[in-house]
Amino acid sequence: MGQVVPNKWKKHLVLVTFGLKRQEDLEKEIHRYQALHVNTLIQDIEKELKTNPNSGMYIVSSIPSHDYYKLPNACISSMEDLEQFKANLDDHFLDKFSEVWYCKKPFQNGQDVITGRISFDNRKGLPSINYSHTVEQVWNCSHREIENFNKDTNVIYLRAFREGWGRRYHIDDVRVQSIEDKDKDKVIEGFRQTAKNIETNKEKIEEFEAYLKEIGIQELCLEYMLSQKGFSFIDWDTSNDKKVIDSVFPTKEKSNFVR
Repeated sequence: MGQVVPNKWKKHLVLVTFGLKRQEDLEKEIHRYQALHVNTLIQDIEKELKTNPNSGMYIVSSIPSHDYYKLPNACISSMEDLEQFKANLDDHFLDKFSEVWYCKKPFQNGQDVITGRISFDNRKGLPSINYSHTVEQVWNCSHREIENFNKDTNVIYLRAFREGWGRRYHIDDVRVQSIEDKDKDKVIEGFRQTAKNIETNKEKIEEFEAYLKEIGIQELCLEYMLSQKGFSFIDWDTSNDKKVIDSVFPTKEKSNFVR
């Protein structure tokens, strides 16, 4: 008998529904395990760390059946990190979570990984909204660094705005770890690459926005990643994700491919 699909997986499937991700790519990127098989996940990551060390960061997410927002994440890039994850597992893990996942962010010397988000604000009549598209992105770290960013954060960061599709971006803030102009130029060039990929997906994003508008939601945030493997959307947020999930998937579904 299949397991009930967690809302977090349905949330990812929304990207598939609107053509912003292919199902086969999603299933390759996210390795899903039943919570009671967490030790298998640990063994699989351990094997990869030993056979291919320093090749990336493993993001491990503990997934409840119903919750889907701000879920516990562990960033693992060494055996020490993996041991710490094991040590943090408590006796109530199986009571709180139905699945545990990992995805790998590839890191290679000379190859940057850009993680970012673009926010679309379609509310009308608010004088405070000068720009309807806002982009923030960071380099070679977790997307959570965007949420935690402040003047003392030691990450490469860029923020840009524009009034809408086809309009020019205004770069508002660039933070790099050196004062070399070439480093700043590299960051801006990375931003141009992501902006081009976002523009390529304009029709699909507008279709998603139109659907959201039909159910009364005027704001959308899309998370993305650009690496040597290419550009991909990795998640999305709105003011009412549960309403979106229940609207797109109104009936209970079963999952047949969880380890």
